[in-house]
Amino acid sequence: MTDYDTRETHRFEGQPVECYKFTQGDNAWFYTPADRQVILPAAGTFEPAIITRGELDFSHEDTGEMIDFTVPRSNPVAALFIGDLPSTPIGITVYRAHRGDEDATIVIFSGKVIRARFEESQAILTGASLMSVLDRTVPPLGMQTPCNHVLYSQECGVNPTVCRDGIVVGTVSGATVTSDDFAARADQWFRGGRLETSEGETRFIADHVGDTVVLLSALPGLAPLDVVWAYWGCDHLEDTCESKFSNLANHLGWARLPGRNPFDGRID
Repeated sequence: MTDYDTRETHRFEGQPVECYKFTQGDNAWFYTPADRQVILPAAGTFEPAIITRGELDFSHEDTGEMIDFTVPRSNPVAALFIGDLPSTPIGITVYRAHRGDEDATIVIFSGKVIRARFEESQAILTGASLMSVLDRTVPPLGMQTPCNHVLYSQECGVNPTVCRDGIVVGTVSGATVTSDDFAARADQWFRGGRLETSEGETRFIADHVGDTVVLLSALPGLAPLDVVWAYWGCDHLEDTCESKFSNLANHLGWARLPGRNPFDGRID
Protein backbone atom coordinates (compact mmCIF):
# COMPACT_ATOMS: atom_id res chain seq x y z
CA MET A 1 0.00 0.00 0.00
CA THR A 2 1.40 3.43 -0.94
CA ASP A 3 1.74 6.39 1.44
CA TYR A 4 -1.17 8.04 -0.35
CA ASP A 5 -3.38 4.96 0.08
CA THR A 6 -2.47 4.77 3.76
CA ARG A 7 -3.53 8.37 4.42
CA GLU A 8 -6.57 8.11 2.16
CA THR A 9 -7.98 5.15 4.05
CA HIS A 10 -6.85 6.09 7.57
CA ARG A 11 -9.57 7.27 9.88
CA PHE A 12 -7.60 10.12 11.47
CA GLU A 13 -4.39 10.94 9.56
CA GLY A 14 -5.89 11.95 6.22
CA GLN A 15 -5.85 15.67 5.29
CA PRO A 16 -6.88 15.59 1.63
CA VAL A 17 -6.43 18.57 -0.68
CA GLU A 18 -7.22 18.93 -4.36
CA CYS A 19 -5.46 21.13 -6.91
CA TYR A 20 -6.51 22.12 -10.43
CA LYS A 21 -4.09 23.04 -13.20
CA PHE A 22 -5.43 24.68 -16.37
CA THR A 23 -3.10 25.08 -19.34
CA GLN A 24 -3.24 26.81 -22.71
CA GLY A 25 -0.04 26.67 -24.70
CA ASP A 26 2.68 28.23 -22.54
CA ASN A 27 0.15 29.71 -20.09
CA ALA A 28 -0.90 27.92 -16.91
CA TRP A 29 -3.26 28.68 -14.04
CA PHE A 30 -2.88 26.90 -10.67
CA TYR A 31 -5.91 26.84 -8.36
CA THR A 32 -6.92 25.07 -5.18
CA PRO A 33 -10.17 25.32 -3.20
CA ALA A 34 -8.07 24.99 -0.02
CA ASP A 35 -7.81 27.90 2.39
CA ARG A 36 -4.07 28.33 1.87
CA GLN A 37 -1.36 27.73 -0.70
CA VAL A 38 -0.55 24.16 -1.68
CA ILE A 39 2.84 23.17 -3.11
CA LEU A 40 2.97 19.90 -5.00
CA PRO A 41 6.60 19.13 -5.95
CA ALA A 42 5.50 17.19 -9.02
CA ALA A 43 3.02 19.78 -10.30
CA GLY A 44 3.64 23.31 -9.01
CA THR A 45 2.35 25.91 -6.57
CA PHE A 46 -1.42 26.27 -6.31
CA GLU A 47 -3.05 29.41 -4.98
CA PRO A 48 -6.38 29.52 -3.09
CA ALA A 49 -9.25 30.44 -5.40
CA ILE A 50 -13.03 30.39 -5.56
CA ILE A 51 -13.49 27.13 -7.44
CA THR A 52 -15.53 23.99 -6.90
CA ARG A 53 -15.95 20.84 -8.90
CA GLY A 54 -18.73 18.37 -9.42
CA GLU A 55 -18.55 14.63 -9.17
CA LEU A 56 -16.81 12.62 -11.84
CA ASP A 57 -19.31 11.20 -14.31
CA PHE A 58 -18.56 7.96 -16.16
CA SER A 59 -20.37 6.31 -19.03
CA HIS A 60 -20.94 2.56 -19.14
CA GLU A 61 -17.83 2.23 -21.33
CA ASP A 62 -15.71 4.40 -18.98
CA THR A 63 -14.88 6.67 -21.92
CA GLY A 64 -17.35 9.44 -21.15
CA GLU A 65 -15.67 10.81 -18.06
CA MET A 66 -16.86 14.39 -17.48
CA ILE A 67 -16.41 16.93 -14.72
CA ASP A 68 -17.75 20.46 -14.10
CA PHE A 69 -15.80 23.28 -12.47
CA THR A 70 -17.63 26.33 -11.13
CA VAL A 71 -15.66 29.59 -11.01
CA PRO A 72 -16.48 33.31 -10.94
CA ARG A 73 -17.37 34.77 -14.32
CA SER A 74 -14.28 36.98 -14.03
CA ASN A 75 -11.93 33.99 -13.79
CA PRO A 76 -9.19 34.25 -16.48
CA VAL A 77 -9.88 30.73 -17.77
CA ALA A 78 -13.62 31.38 -18.05
CA ALA A 79 -12.92 34.65 -19.86
CA LEU A 80 -11.26 32.71 -22.68
CA PHE A 81 -14.67 31.26 -23.59
CA ILE A 82 -16.52 34.57 -23.77
CA GLY A 83 -17.68 35.13 -27.34
CA ASP A 84 -16.17 32.04 -28.91
CA LEU A 85 -14.19 28.90 -28.18
CA PRO A 86 -10.49 29.53 -27.52
CA SER A 87 -8.29 29.04 -30.58
CA THR A 88 -5.98 26.85 -28.47
CA PRO A 89 -7.43 23.99 -26.38
CA ILE A 90 -7.54 24.38 -22.58
CA GLY A 91 -6.11 21.41 -20.70
CA ILE A 92 -7.17 20.49 -17.17
CA THR A 93 -5.48 18.21 -14.64
CA VAL A 94 -6.88 17.44 -11.18
CA TYR A 95 -4.39 16.43 -8.49
CA ARG A 96 -5.14 14.99 -5.07
CA ALA A 97 -2.73 14.77 -2.14
CA HIS A 98 -2.63 14.98 1.65
CA ARG A 99 -1.11 17.81 3.66
CA GLY A 100 2.21 16.85 5.18
CA ASP A 101 2.85 14.32 2.43
CA GLU A 102 2.56 16.34 -0.79
CA ASP A 103 5.15 14.15 -2.52
CA ALA A 104 2.54 11.40 -2.67
CA THR A 105 0.33 13.04 -5.29
CA ILE A 106 -2.00 11.29 -7.71
CA VAL A 107 -3.83 12.50 -10.81
CA ILE A 108 -7.55 11.77 -10.61
CA PHE A 109 -8.54 13.49 -13.85
CA SER A 110 -6.82 14.67 -17.03
CA GLY A 111 -8.50 16.10 -20.08
CA LYS A 112 -9.66 19.25 -21.85
CA VAL A 113 -12.23 21.95 -21.17
CA ILE A 114 -14.72 21.45 -23.98
CA ARG A 115 -17.32 24.11 -23.18
CA ALA A 116 -18.38 26.82 -20.77
CA ARG A 117 -21.75 28.18 -19.81
CA PHE A 118 -22.38 31.38 -17.89
CA GLU A 119 -25.02 31.78 -15.20
CA GLU A 120 -25.16 35.30 -13.79
CA SER A 121 -21.89 35.82 -11.88
CA GLN A 122 -20.65 32.26 -12.33
CA ALA A 123 -19.12 30.21 -15.11
CA ILE A 124 -19.36 26.42 -15.33
CA LEU A 125 -16.46 24.86 -17.21
CA THR A 126 -16.99 21.30 -18.43
CA GLY A 127 -13.94 19.09 -18.69
CA ALA A 128 -13.87 15.90 -20.74
CA SER A 129 -11.29 13.19 -20.26
CA LEU A 130 -8.86 12.46 -23.08
CA MET A 131 -10.69 9.21 -23.75
CA SER A 132 -13.97 11.09 -24.02
CA VAL A 133 -12.47 13.55 -26.52
CA LEU A 134 -11.26 10.62 -28.65
CA ASP A 135 -14.70 9.01 -28.47
CA ARG A 136 -16.25 11.61 -30.80
CA THR A 137 -18.96 10.05 -32.99
CA VAL A 138 -20.25 13.17 -34.73
CA PRO A 139 -18.14 14.68 -37.55
CA PRO A 140 -16.64 17.95 -36.27
CA LEU A 141 -17.07 19.76 -39.60
CA GLY A 142 -20.16 21.12 -41.29
CA MET A 143 -20.76 21.67 -45.00
CA GLN A 144 -21.37 25.39 -44.81
CA THR A 145 -20.35 28.64 -46.48
CA PRO A 146 -18.22 29.99 -43.58
CA CYS A 147 -14.88 28.34 -42.88
CA ASN A 148 -14.95 25.62 -40.23
CA HIS A 149 -11.55 26.51 -38.78
CA VAL A 150 -11.10 28.60 -35.65
CA LEU A 151 -9.22 31.79 -36.49
CA TYR A 152 -5.47 31.49 -35.71
CA SER A 153 -5.77 27.79 -34.89
CA GLN A 154 -3.23 25.30 -36.23
CA GLU A 155 -5.72 24.22 -38.89
CA CYS A 156 -6.36 27.82 -39.92
CA GLY A 157 -2.63 28.42 -40.30
CA VAL A 158 -2.72 32.23 -39.99
CA ASN A 159 0.10 33.57 -37.81
CA PRO A 160 -1.48 35.85 -35.17
CA THR A 161 1.79 37.71 -34.53
CA VAL A 162 1.67 39.23 -38.03
CA CYS A 163 -2.07 39.93 -37.90
CA ARG A 164 -2.22 42.31 -34.96
CA ASP A 165 -1.76 46.01 -34.34
CA GLY A 166 -0.23 47.71 -31.32
CA ILE A 167 -2.84 49.99 -29.79
CA VAL A 168 -2.46 52.85 -27.31
CA VAL A 169 -5.73 53.04 -25.40
CA GLY A 170 -7.50 56.40 -25.49
CA THR A 171 -10.58 55.99 -23.32
CA VAL A 172 -12.28 53.09 -21.56
CA SER A 173 -15.98 52.97 -20.66
CA GLY A 174 -17.04 49.51 -19.62
CA ALA A 175 -16.70 47.30 -22.67
CA THR A 176 -16.16 50.25 -25.03
CA VAL A 177 -12.56 51.17 -25.84
CA THR A 178 -11.38 54.01 -28.09
CA SER A 179 -8.04 54.74 -29.71
CA ASP A 180 -6.86 56.69 -32.75
CA ASP A 181 -5.00 53.51 -33.74
CA PHE A 182 -8.29 51.68 -34.35
CA ALA A 183 -9.25 54.31 -36.93
CA ALA A 184 -6.19 53.40 -39.03
CA ARG A 185 -8.09 50.29 -40.15
CA ALA A 186 -11.38 50.01 -42.03
CA ASP A 187 -14.59 49.63 -40.07
CA GLN A 188 -15.11 46.09 -38.67
CA TRP A 189 -11.46 45.19 -39.36
CA PHE A 190 -11.06 43.99 -35.77
CA ARG A 191 -14.56 42.53 -35.40
CA GLY A 192 -14.25 38.85 -34.53
CA GLY A 193 -10.71 39.36 -33.27
CA ARG A 194 -9.56 39.98 -29.74
CA LEU A 195 -7.94 42.61 -27.58
CA GLU A 196 -5.03 41.41 -25.45
CA THR A 197 -3.30 43.20 -22.58
CA SER A 198 0.38 42.94 -21.71
CA GLU A 199 -0.59 40.48 -18.95
CA GLY A 200 -2.21 38.16 -21.51
CA GLU A 201 -5.82 38.93 -20.54
CA THR A 202 -8.02 38.86 -23.63
CA ARG A 203 -11.52 39.86 -24.70
CA PHE A 204 -13.46 39.12 -27.89
CA ILE A 205 -14.09 42.18 -30.08
CA ALA A 206 -17.78 42.29 -30.96
CA ASP A 207 -17.82 45.52 -33.00
CA HIS A 208 -15.45 48.05 -34.57
CA VAL A 209 -16.37 51.38 -36.08
CA GLY A 210 -13.84 54.16 -36.59
CA ASP A 211 -11.76 54.72 -33.46
CA THR A 212 -14.06 52.59 -31.26
CA VAL A 213 -14.30 48.89 -30.51
CA VAL A 214 -16.85 47.17 -28.31
CA LEU A 215 -15.68 44.13 -26.36
CA LEU A 216 -17.94 41.28 -25.40
CA SER A 217 -17.23 42.19 -21.76
CA ALA A 218 -15.08 44.74 -19.98
CA LEU A 219 -11.37 44.15 -19.41
CA PRO A 220 -10.71 44.66 -15.69
CA GLY A 221 -7.93 47.16 -15.03
CA LEU A 222 -7.72 48.47 -18.60
CA ALA A 223 -6.93 52.19 -18.50
CA PRO A 224 -6.05 55.08 -20.84
CA LEU A 225 -2.49 55.00 -22.23
CA ASP A 226 -2.23 51.23 -21.76
CA VAL A 227 -0.56 49.53 -24.72
CA VAL A 228 -2.47 46.47 -25.97
CA TRP A 229 -2.60 44.18 -28.99
CA ALA A 230 -5.64 44.19 -31.28
CA TYR A 231 -5.84 41.01 -33.35
CA TRP A 232 -7.58 41.18 -36.70
CA GLY A 233 -10.98 39.58 -36.93
CA CYS A 234 -12.45 37.32 -39.59
CA ASP A 235 -15.98 36.62 -40.82
CA HIS A 236 -14.79 33.20 -42.10
CA LEU A 237 -15.87 33.95 -45.67
CA GLU A 238 -13.79 33.00 -48.70
CA ASP A 239 -13.22 36.56 -49.95
CA THR A 240 -11.98 37.70 -46.53
CA CYS A 241 -9.66 34.72 -46.21
CA GLU A 242 -8.05 35.61 -49.53
CA SER A 243 -7.95 39.42 -49.44
CA LYS A 244 -7.21 39.97 -45.75
CA PHE A 245 -5.09 36.98 -44.78
CA SER A 246 -3.85 35.52 -48.11
CA ASN A 247 -4.86 32.15 -46.68
CA LEU A 248 -7.29 30.77 -49.23
CA ALA A 249 -5.43 27.44 -49.41
CA ASN A 250 -6.53 26.70 -45.82
CA HIS A 251 -10.12 27.91 -46.16
CA LEU A 252 -12.50 25.10 -45.23
CA GLY A 253 -15.89 26.36 -46.34
CA TRP A 254 -18.15 25.78 -49.31
CA ALA A 255 -18.85 29.19 -50.83
CA ARG A 256 -20.75 27.79 -53.80
CA LEU A 257 -23.37 25.72 -52.06
CA PRO A 258 -26.74 25.98 -53.86
CA GLY A 259 -29.29 28.15 -52.13
CA ARG A 260 -32.05 25.62 -52.77
CA ASN A 261 -31.94 22.00 -51.70
CA PRO A 262 -32.60 19.91 -54.86
CA PHE A 263 -33.94 17.05 -52.71
CA ASP A 264 -36.50 19.24 -50.95
CA GLY A 265 -39.86 19.74 -52.64
CA ARG A 266 -40.74 18.95 -56.27
CA ILE A 267 -39.78 20.17 -59.68
CA ASP A 268 -42.39 22.50 -61.19
